[in-house]
Amino acid sequence: MSEEKQGNLGFWDRVGIGLSGVCAVHCLLVPVVVSLIPLWPAFEELHGYTHLIFFLAITPTVILSLQRRHATNQVTWFLISGVLVIFLAWFFNEYLGEYGEAGVTLIGSMLLIRGHWLNYRSKTGN
Repeated sequence: MSEEKQGNLGFWDRVGIGLSGVCAVHCLLVPVVVSLIPLWPAFEELHGYTHLIFFLAITPTVILSLQRRHATNQVTWFLISGVLVIFLAWFFNEYLGEYGEAGVTLIGSMLLIRGHWLNYRSKTGN
């Protein structure tokens, strides 16, 4: 297999791992940022949209990763579950609270990272 084709095989999985990682870091840092920024109420409105933006950015990477190759059932389960968990964290954020939402989103991010990693490894043969 040529280097160019091998490099393109896991592109969407690498993008998905990166986006999921950024999402996880965001969730870990929000409590720290909240405690350090005295003007947090001014930023709270903007923060309400970040999970929706992450969901909208992550979903296409899952779809494109699954379309590029017939993923195994395990990969499909991890990727679909991860997107669903992140959506549920965003949708039920009022009931979960700030820390609950962050925790549920972290679980979704970890599912996505695991699914993309397994899919990437299966495509590249590593």
